Amino acid sequence: MMLTLVVVIINSKILGDEGQGTAALIQLGILLIVSVTNFIGGGAVVYLTSRLAPRSLVLPSYLWSIVIAGIFFLFFSLFNIVPQEFIWQICCLGLIQALFTFHMQVAMGKEHIHSYNIIVTIQAFILASTLVMYMLVWKEHQIESYIKALFASFSCTYIIALGLSLKFFKSKSKDSFGKVFKELWNYGKFAQAGNILQLLNYRSNLFLLEKLALNGRGAAGVFSIGLYAGEAVWNVGKSLAIVQYARIANSTDRAYNQRLSLTFLYISAASSLVLILIMIAFPDSFYQWVFGEEMAGLHSVLVWFAPGIFANALSMIFSHHFSGLGQHFRNTISSGAGLVMLLICGFILIPLYQVQGAAMAASAAYIAQLFVLGGMFMKEEKVGFSGLIPKHSWFIEAIGYLRDRSKK
Repeated sequence: MMLTLVVVIINSKILGDEGQGTAALIQLGILLIVSVTNFIGGGAVVYLTSRLAPRSLVLPSYLWSIVIAGIFFLFFSLFNIVPQEFIWQICCLGLIQALFTFHMQVAMGKEHIHSYNIIVTIQAFILASTLVMYMLVWKEHQIESYIKALFASFSCTYIIALGLSLKFFKSKSKDSFGKVFKELWNYGKFAQAGNILQLLNYRSNLFLLEKLALNGRGAAGVFSIGLYAGEAVWNVGKSLAIVQYARIANSTDRAYNQRLSLTFLYISAASSLVLILIMIAFPDSFYQWVFGEEMAGLHSVLVWFAPGIFANALSMIFSHHFSGLGQHFRNTISSGAGLVMLLICGFILIPLYQVQGAAMAASAAYIAQLFVLGGMFMKEEKVGFSGLIPKHSWFIEAIGYLRDRSKK
């Protein structure tokens, strides 16, 4: 969180709101590529690593990632979605990050959560330190410096992740390429369809702001800071969800899975609420001091975005509960409902209220998604409102599991 904050502060203060908007759109392009490559090399890998020889997953995932990166190069060239002058860089970065993601998913499938956390932190550290060198030491105040830092960060951590997962590729597989690809697709299609819809929930406002707001790229830059603030809060839920997903994927005890999810739900809710209250307690002048004067109005954006940040922190726990059970279609449905709400509200509210309208639309989308996921969880697990309240013993059990995993 702190390293990401360093990157955002440097970009916003040196490059301004438009430069930060460009950086956010570059990230959007990379995330779109990674999301589509994850149909084969994403969450399905976690699920199948314990069921197939991990070595058999490499060739399908690599070939798919290369093909998708090439397709996106053509797609971005035809449609003005990302900054046109950086298309090839975006596609190369997307490919590297997709391969990195595959190897990290293999580690996740083997419950190497500690290694996952370390490598993700290393990636953020390299990005921040390289950006400091380019922009603050060498005084290269341009968006190209951010792109160079991304290349350094992604390439180094890809090599580390590759080295980590090599030990899992020793055993040979008797399964054919076609069979493995089919298994990955069958398990990945619903999961990744939901993930892409969720990505669009997170980032579509950047595109809508650029097209509908008066100061398009600059407005996208201001809203991207709000997104980073939300993602900082969501790191609590994500950290819990990573453990939750890996554990449920390897468990057949339905009662334990339910207890774990409900306990993590309340831990995520309490932790996220504290962070949100701290976030909105600072005045707008503080945020202008941190991110630059061009980020005026950021506090009001965060206030309108706060309900959505809290709702999404809860949704993550429900979402990963279903992912661990292999019921990815439920997440696809909820993400689709959220995206529809986002687009309807975005087209209405952004022309009227600009960046604040984008924050309102995002909150409406995440709240809608929470209602859908929560309703499905209660129905599937046969839990009433009273059953959503966890017992003290559940917290002891969950915290004990987290402590044991951290020692390993």
